[in-house]
Amino acid sequence: MSDPTHAAGDAAARAKVLVWQGGFRMGLAGAIAGGALVLRAVGVVSTESLGARWIGVRAAGQSVAVVVALYVLLVAVTRRRLRRRRMASRTLVRAQVALDVLVIHLCALLLTPPDLYDRTLILSMFLVQFTQLYFGWRTTLVQIGSVAICYAALVTFARLAGMIGSPNEQFWTFVLFFVGTVTYAWMLGHQGVRMKRLMHLFDRAREGHFDQPYEEGRDRFPDYITQIGHSYNDLRGHLETIVLTDPLSGCFNRRGFQQMASRELSRSIRAKWHLAMLALDVDHFKSVNDDFGHLTGDEAIREIGALVRETARAGDVVARTGGEEFCILAPDTDEAGAMHLADRILHAFRSQPFTSLRGRMSITVSIGVASDDAASADVVRALTARADEALYVAKRNGRDQAVAWQPGMRAFDVAGERLSREP
Repeated sequence: MSDPTHAAGDAAARAKVLVWQGGFRMGLAGAIAGGALVLRAVGVVSTESLGARWIGVRAAGQSVAVVVALYVLLVAVTRRRLRRRRMASRTLVRAQVALDVLVIHLCALLLTPPDLYDRTLILSMFLVQFTQLYFGWRTTLVQIGSVAICYAALVTFARLAGMIGSPNEQFWTFVLFFVGTVTYAWMLGHQGVRMKRLMHLFDRAREGHFDQPYEEGRDRFPDYITQIGHSYNDLRGHLETIVLTDPLSGCFNRRGFQQMASRELSRSIRAKWHLAMLALDVDHFKSVNDDFGHLTGDEAIREIGALVRETARAGDVVARTGGEEFCILAPDTDEAGAMHLADRILHAFRSQPFTSLRGRMSITVSIGVASDDAASADVVRALTARADEALYVAKRNGRDQAVAWQPGMRAFDVAGERLSREP
């Protein structure tokens, strides 16, 4: 089942292309038909067309003008509707490209000598290229099928009228057109598929997802698109660091934490693990900024981030969620394991000499701990709220300690307002 949002986006994109192409269609149709009629009037091109034999030279020229005028009118009406609705179905696109082919062959029937019908194939070749470039392979096949039907009809009518002998030459001309056009359209389509792969990667990168590389090995014929994909792969690690990492502490930022948490949650649900969340807040960090200045405070944050990352386990997700606030998501960890990790962090801070403060002040942290089974997609959000409640209790109870969340725990004063983390 297709994604409705994606389908609507495709329909809107088709509408935009048809709108701007409509202007070119009208201008090109008028220029080609007008030029052909003028050249025919001055005797530069032959008047021996099938249409001239059936209805006369003058009537054939007038018929061309009518066909082109009706075509231009229909394109203009379609553009107006598309500008209003801003959606175009695949059926409408395929009807438009089939109409393009039909108009070309009608004009050829009325103006072109039968031995020069290959001119219609030249024009159709350009149409097929544009169709493949903007509308994809299936619509291109519809257009090539339309060319085959219309060209076969032209040759058949000319044969019945006795204006050509054996149609073998026209047949082989069409075979060459078909082989060349399908080959070129396939090459364009192959490029389009790879461009869509790149667009998908850049869309994911814009959302902060860098887990998928461009698969260069799938390009059987490496070209500039492959080089762009290779450059993306080279930059992917740098972009991930820039987008997902807090530059000051070196930990994940909120976006990075959310992505990593989503990944770890999926793994934990499949493996039926416990998940633990530790909420950390640096005690009295405002005093660091007030007494030593914000530059020293930034240096302290760098040391704090490094210390938390070094103390956490290899599989833990460490993030800076606020000014002096950090959190750790610990996969496959129950409450006892989470409290053990919290105790290690407390001891690390108590024994760490922070060079940014030159030994004139120690830094401690308060920690809230929560753990639960990874049973649903909401468990990370619930653990975050619980760990935050436990952190407030740790602050209220004197700081420099870890508190595990328990059912019924409240971090509110009697007036119903949350206690401040700082005095």
